[in-house]
Amino acid sequence: MWNKTAVALTAAMMVAGAQAAELASEKDVKFEVNVDVGAYYVSQRNAAGKEISELKGKGLNQVEIKASRMIDADISIFGEIEVDYDPVVDNSAFTSDDTRVGIDSKSMGKLSIGQFDSYMEDNVMEVLGFYHGENPVMTEPSASNDGRHVQYAKKLGDLTFAVDYTSAPGPAATNSENSNGYALSATYKLGDLTLGAGYGELAKYTTGGTAGTLNTDKISMGLAATYAMGNLSLKGLYAQIEGVNKVKTSYTGVGLTYVMGAVDFGLAMQTVSPDNGGQRRDEWAVGVGYTPFKGMQVYLDFAGLSKANGEGDGAELGIKYTF
Repeated sequence: MWNKTAVALTAAMMVAGAQAAELASEKDVKFEVNVDVGAYYVSQRNAAGKEISELKGKGLNQVEIKASRMIDADISIFGEIEVDYDPVVDNSAFTSDDTRVGIDSKSMGKLSIGQFDSYMEDNVMEVLGFYHGENPVMTEPSASNDGRHVQYAKKLGDLTFAVDYTSAPGPAATNSENSNGYALSATYKLGDLTLGAGYGELAKYTTGGTAGTLNTDKISMGLAATYAMGNLSLKGLYAQIEGVNKVKTSYTGVGLTYVMGAVDFGLAMQTVSPDNGGQRRDEWAVGVGYTPFKGMQVYLDFAGLSKANGEGDGAELGIKYTF
């Protein structure tokens, strides 16, 4: 019985190997696999002010598979899947993250469908996000849902613009209506200066199916700038989020990153101000990374959020390797 199973498994592996070799030999096909592995020790305060310290791997570990095929000189089709896992926690579940399929045309633009961040989130709202690890981090302004996502992006010289659409049904048990969200955003590169802007209306629900939950944010807008001077980059962000309760919260921040050989450094500060007389917070984050070998990095990040009981304040020490 065991011999038959072994023979069948060996044959299957040989067939898979032959298929992989055939795929790699096609000149119009690109196939790429990237793996991130790592672990970190984080110490962070919870809402009650208690400091929680633990060894984790969540968010830092992933396997990414990408493939594309050229149809002709103008059009190519592509697919991508990213799987996240935590090798530190016992029996951690594998979960999907960025997953997309689409068509890319040099003349017409790029159409993507799947689960991924919006162009506005990646290029405007995350401009201050230099972080090496997962926690602690400053508060990021909302941009859009990730799932049930359709994106059209087009590059015109130094200008790139994108339209993102997301769909999010409410809880199936209540037979709730479907909700839709969208974002319009663009970046413009002017020499060493890159400008970004975006406006979005978020879907009523944040997740779909039986777990559909109401989104607390309704309208999102932001302006971002990055100025590169050699190994030094200066960054700025202004964003405003309007909640479903009509309260508008502004985010005003600056940051910088600097690379010196094997060492990189990041610093960011922002002010979070609600317009209803709520608590104004001055947040900050600082981090340093060291790359002793290609693909490997050791890092230390700190952050303070000025929340009640010190919630979210903490430090993270970690190591990660990419291959």
